[in-house]
Amino acid sequence: MTLWTHLPFAHVYGVTKWPMTTIGLVVIAYLSAARALRWRRYNAIHRKYQAKYVRGDLSPEEAQEIIHTSALYDMPMLINYSLSFALFKTYAIPTISKILSDTKELKSAEGVSKRYADTEIMISTWVFCPISGKSQGTSYAQSSDLKRTEIDDPRAMIALARVNWLHSKYPITNDDYLYTLGVFIFEPPTWASLYGWRALSPMESQAFYIFWIEIGRRMGIKDIPESREAFKQWIHEYEDKVMVPAQTNHDVATYTTEELLHAVPERFGIKNFARRLTICALEENVRVAMMQPSQPFYLHAIFKAVLHSVGLIQGYLCLPRSQSNPGGAILVPLDKASYSASTSSATSKGPTKSNLHRMHPKWFQARPWYMPEPTSIFGKFKNQMGLKFGLYDQLPGEGLRSEGYRLEEMGPVRFEKLGNEEAIRNAEKMYGCPITGPFSRN
Repeated sequence: MTLWTHLPFAHVYGVTKWPMTTIGLVVIAYLSAARALRWRRYNAIHRKYQAKYVRGDLSPEEAQEIIHTSALYDMPMLINYSLSFALFKTYAIPTISKILSDTKELKSAEGVSKRYADTEIMISTWVFCPISGKSQGTSYAQSSDLKRTEIDDPRAMIALARVNWLHSKYPITNDDYLYTLGVFIFEPPTWASLYGWRALSPMESQAFYIFWIEIGRRMGIKDIPESREAFKQWIHEYEDKVMVPAQTNHDVATYTTEELLHAVPERFGIKNFARRLTICALEENVRVAMMQPSQPFYLHAIFKAVLHSVGLIQGYLCLPRSQSNPGGAILVPLDKASYSASTSSATSKGPTKSNLHRMHPKWFQARPWYMPEPTSIFGKFKNQMGLKFGLYDQLPGEGLRSEGYRLEEMGPVRFEKLGNEEAIRNAEKMYGCPITGPFSRN
């Protein structure tokens, strides 16, 4: 007689024993289903585009769709971290870190936090908003019964035009542009191979190359290598030549790290431990160039074990995402109703700062740039608790642009009101027609 049969509810339900074989079969069935479903989108996208990949016929728009399989569904957190790390890695190039250091914007907590928030929004806009400028109103819905409505979505072009305008204010060399472009191409496949529940396929890796070189062309970057292999070789040679220790490398990397770890508590040495784990993410040449101390082997082992464990749990124990709200830091999907409402709001009284359509990101840093001010008691209480427990440095308000962001206004505060119309005009050139609707300034 087992303990189970003595439980008061056992005989009520007519249960005397739950055979271990049944439990085992349930577990095996779940694991098998999770594993099979995990590969469903991967297999579907390869069936759709493998032949075109083999022929070398993939377009930038098709490459972007391929990228979305890993970046939206299979491993969005890892791909997001890899893109953040790609940008962080550029700080190990002295000519890049010196420009950033000379602006003085990264020497204040406000400057660091705004640059990080703006950069994350811009990159998410490039990657997740349609590079073609045409959004399917139900493209993120899974039902085949829904009618797909094509909607103008020029956000990727506006973000590119704004970044081009901002970059024109600094003496950035073409080689540094090329290097930055290259790490965005190669870091996602590298991180997936090292820490993901699966590696990216050759087709997916090529899609990252095709997509990002299109971004590079629209940014006016010259001498982009004509193959992925040639670009990777160029990256290695450039790092060997110019990735050397410099105080500006160290300073910019430190400012950024402190912003990322802001919410980590100091007590019991937790924050210092997190700083050391961050160093473990760096390749050796990057660590040396950033003048960071080497870390003991056990910290490297902990760092790798944590990321590998996440990958294993995700790959074998978790069902795939059915569909949450995709798009990295931004809200991507558009539909006719919200599009029309935004258009009406932006044009009913003429273009002013108060009635131009503005957007809010999906998450916020310690200084919550673009966080809307709450109107409910619960929202106000939640923000107060975030402030009390150190998640935020301050509450949302006008100083942190709580009304939301416009892509053509992003960048350092001193540039906020400059170049807006020029960015829209240049975006229209990329887009091939006038920008209308909620993203227009007219």
